[in-house]
Amino acid sequence: MDYKQLNRSSTFSFILLLFCLTLLGACSTSRPYTLQPVKTFDPDNKDIPLPGETEEQFRWETLYLSTFYQLEKPLDLGRSFRALGHWAGINGPDEADNVNVLDEVPNSSWYSRRHYFEPMDAPALRRGPLTDPKPDTTRPITVIRGKSEGVTPGFTIRDARDNTYIVKLDRADFPELMSSSEVIATNIYYAAGYYVPQNSITYLDPRQLVIAEDATVTRGDEAQPMTEADLREILSKTYRREDGSIRVLASKYVNGRPLGPWNFRGTRKDDPNDRIPHEDRREVRGLGVLASWLNDTDRRSGNTMAVYVEEGGRSYIRHFLLDMGSTLGTVGTTLRHTKRGQEYRYDPRYMGLLYASLGLYVKPWARPEAKERSFYPSVGYFESQIFSPAGWVPSYPNPAFEKITSRDGFWGAKMVMAFSDDDIRSVVEAGDLSDPEAEAYLVQTLKERRDKIGRYWFGRVNPLDKFESRVEEGQLILTFADLGVEGELFEEDQTEYAYTVTQNGRRWTEKGRTSRPVIELDMPDTDLDRAGQQEDSPPPVLKVEIHTLRGGEKHPDKKTTVYVTIEKGESRARVVGLHRED
Repeated sequence: MDYKQLNRSSTFSFILLLFCLTLLGACSTSRPYTLQPVKTFDPDNKDIPLPGETEEQFRWETLYLSTFYQLEKPLDLGRSFRALGHWAGINGPDEADNVNVLDEVPNSSWYSRRHYFEPMDAPALRRGPLTDPKPDTTRPITVIRGKSEGVTPGFTIRDARDNTYIVKLDRADFPELMSSSEVIATNIYYAAGYYVPQNSITYLDPRQLVIAEDATVTRGDEAQPMTEADLREILSKTYRREDGSIRVLASKYVNGRPLGPWNFRGTRKDDPNDRIPHEDRREVRGLGVLASWLNDTDRRSGNTMAVYVEEGGRSYIRHFLLDMGSTLGTVGTTLRHTKRGQEYRYDPRYMGLLYASLGLYVKPWARPEAKERSFYPSVGYFESQIFSPAGWVPSYPNPAFEKITSRDGFWGAKMVMAFSDDDIRSVVEAGDLSDPEAEAYLVQTLKERRDKIGRYWFGRVNPLDKFESRVEEGQLILTFADLGVEGELFEEDQTEYAYTVTQNGRRWTEKGRTSRPVIELDMPDTDLDRAGQQEDSPPPVLKVEIHTLRGGEKHPDKKTTVYVTIEKGESRARVVGLHRED
């Protein structure tokens, strides 16, 4: 017997079997709708014991994600076979695990529905997460800790109300750069639904600062007693206004007990509520789209925080985003390099191109068009000309961002597109920029990057959303929003919607077209009408498949499928399922 041949044959059979099982698992789906109430809240706030604290492992994390993790991915057979099956059209991509039947993210300890679902007015957008007052600057302020080194020098204060804040200082040569970026990005992330600290711009008189007796200052890894000389050294690095006051970024301590960063991959073993791998959460994957809008290239685990909070008699972990000071045109307190967002810090893709072209290849960020922009010290390097939603990357690989699918990207893009021109203007006003031209440039650049994101991601799925149904005067009426038209990316008068309606597979079919985001279906004495009245039968479910056609094109866009039921014994309809073709 040829054992080598048998071994090769067995190995091949095993791999083939594993491939088939992977595809079968990927293809198998549950019913695409529910007749139960749609899940809008994930009960991941159950009471748990105090978990342990974690520390950031920056050097190891960046090394691992940049090298070993990239080498591991092809060896993950399940992931590789799913990708192969998706390429071959056999199965779909690896979708997020925490969405409901309406393809939405339930509220949880990670995310809370805000601006997209219930639009915030201008004052609310300017206020952002602020629920408590800014630091009390009318009375002495106690300095309890200092930091004289690092990218962002500053100190920790306690005001007369006994509130504690981390204070960051702008550089003297860029007096508004870091503080404005941090507040603007914080308010956008908050409006999009994420948990963030209460960050605000505050002006204070240095003469109000009093050093606590037990205050320390960090130099390297060593904490030493803080002196007046230490405070003067820290303050010497920032800009003084004409009246002697200084502008600071004040970040209020979050309520609860900080436990250290949370990771963009895996779950936390000592948190029973943490059931879904973080890279498979849609709000974590979709965060990559918002990060691309804001050029938040430092969105890594070190800039997150797991906080043990108490609420409603329960203690559990809530997940925060921290440190938005490396967004828009800044990295810390200094100007952003033009390549940030264009490539990883260690990017083998461009290394290969450079070697293959014998050094003749010119990277996008080094081309002339990348430098054709206005420059404002309070904005830094923030542009929209070479920005590519498909090509944007953070400084280091992010496992969740790498797994983003078209549906995840659509979700993130609709959070971005929810900010109208006026909304963007309101958020930017929170940055309190003194130069009107700089403020106008920042608003315009955010608008242009927003629209690029919308065009890219709305082109990968049919951008219909916000479906509602009702029964009115013998008609079933289904309404929806075309986010591409609402965002002024596509022309309303050049858009049509082609639909096909079936009941329970085959029993009732209707086809039609409409130029408005409304589908009206007559309900005579049909199976549909009778089924809705019979107590012993399941409620009827309509399957509505919608294609969108733009500008008279013959080939329709990818379809969106909506499931609608008629409540038993009532003239009331309800949307119970939604599926987006990608």
